[in-house]
Amino acid sequence: MKTILSLVTVCVLLISCTREEEKALTPAQNKALLLQIDYETTVFEAGTELIFNSTAPFTINSSYQAPGDFGGIQLYYDTTNQPIFEGSIVWMGLGARSYPSQLQAASTFTRNATALPQPNASLFEKIDYDEFAYYPQTIDYAALWQTIDSLAIVAAYRVSNPNSSIHLYLYTPSVGDGNPADWDWYIILKN
Repeated sequence: MKTILSLVTVCVLLISCTREEEKALTPAQNKALLLQIDYETTVFEAGTELIFNSTAPFTINSSYQAPGDFGGIQLYYDTTNQPIFEGSIVWMGLGARSYPSQLQAASTFTRNATALPQPNASLFEKIDYDEFAYYPQTIDYAALWQTIDSLAIVAAYRVSNPNSSIHLYLYTPSVGDGNPADWDWYIILKN
C-alpha cells in the first residue's frame, strides 16, 4: 500500500510541475546565433538561432569551393559537422545563401533599452575559410557591434558565454567584378 501511495505522490508531483520548472530541470540547449549585417551600411538585417545536438567545444570548420565560374562555401560546427551557413559564390554573377533557408527579419528581434558595451577586439575572430579569404584591411568592429548591441538575444548569449569568440564571416556571393552592395557580414555567437 505504501508503495502505491508513494508512486501516486511522485506522479502527482511530476504532473504538477509548471513549464518554468520543467525548463529549469532541462539542461540548456546548445545554440548558436547567426546575425546578418549589410556590408556597406552595417545595418542589422536578419538572424536566426541554430540548435545543435552536441555539447562538444564550439569550433567552426569550412569547406570552400573557389569560384572559377561557380563556387560556394559551407560553415560547419566542426565536431558534429552540422551546418551553420551555406551559400554559392559566382564569378561575374551573383550567388545566394542556401542555409539557413530563411532568417527572421530584424524587426522581429526584441531590443533592450540599454546597449551592451563592445567586447574587447581580441574576441572578434574572422573565419579563415581559405588562404585567399577576403576581408577588408580594416574592419570597423565598433560599427558592427553597434548594430546588434541592444538586441535582447545578444545580451542573453553574452551573459551565458561572456568570453566566447564573436565569429565574423564576410559573405561575398559576387566576385570578380563583385558588387559590395550584394555582400553581408555574418556574426556567429555561441550560448
